[in-house]
Amino acid sequence: MNKVYCIGEILIDMVSTDRIGLKNALSFEKKAGGAPANVCCAVSKMEKETEFIGQIGKDFFGDYLSDILEKYNIKTNLCYKEGNTTLAFVALDKNGERDFSFIRGCDKDFDYKKIDFNCIDNKDILHFGSATGLLDGNLKESYIKLFEYAKEKNIFISFDPNYRENLITEDIKDKFIEDCKYFIKDSDFIKMSDEEIKLISKKEDLKESIAYIHSLGGKIIAVTLGKNGTMLSFNKNIETIPSIKINQIDSTGAGDAFVGSMLALILEIIQQNRYPTYEELKEICLFANKVGAITCTNYGAMDSIPTKKEIIER
Repeated sequence: MNKVYCIGEILIDMVSTDRIGLKNALSFEKKAGGAPANVCCAVSKMEKETEFIGQIGKDFFGDYLSDILEKYNIKTNLCYKEGNTTLAFVALDKNGERDFSFIRGCDKDFDYKKIDFNCIDNKDILHFGSATGLLDGNLKESYIKLFEYAKEKNIFISFDPNYRENLITEDIKDKFIEDCKYFIKDSDFIKMSDEEIKLISKKEDLKESIAYIHSLGGKIIAVTLGKNGTMLSFNKNIETIPSIKINQIDSTGAGDAFVGSMLALILEIIQQNRYPTYEELKEICLFANKVGAITCTNYGAMDSIPTKKEIIER
């Protein structure tokens, strides 16, 4: 059965429940995190096969994360265990928005030379959405090598810049933008926040920003707008797809949940050896908006992602 493969980091989110900012936080809950792993979880909850590609810590946290991947039926055949787990401290404000602080561990050391990628074919999807994937380290080289492999094999490519201000400092921001453009030009599906697309395009108007991303080569573009839904653009069609009203608790992982559910449903279509139509993408996006929104109604990304059945019954 074909899969959605996601390369990057899996880590521990230490989530503050005090809602008073990271500096003043006293109470934390341990949660499994990492954008690519979150996307895998969403794909699995949408009842599709998925596999995480990356390095897992060889420590107690890594053992915990391995159990989490197994719990959510996420395959790990293209993983190995070595080093210490990356930690992310996440503080929520009264509106549920986040501040991050990272203690980076073994995700940066992932070495593609230890992995055989020949199991991935052109009815699979490869997602590049790691917050740390474009930082220095072996992971970046592995990211690029797998991307080149995907292009060579005509595999459907998904890309999410996953910009984090405290990771992408001013001295490396220009390089980050250029690296994003490298991935955008050959990606089939690109998910960005409104902040990210303005950063990369250097334009304030969203439609002008989207036109710029298309000019680089990006095909299907989804710009997430929080409670206002998602601006979807493909094949000269563009409109804002609405979301649903919720009582937001924690937005951690909402974008990943959106991406995972989008890719799970796109997978059904590319297995028919064709691209989705714009009308199909609109329906998929409407569904994915619901998944992303409901993910915001509880703490912890993976635990909060709803199942396909829960969305259908809602």
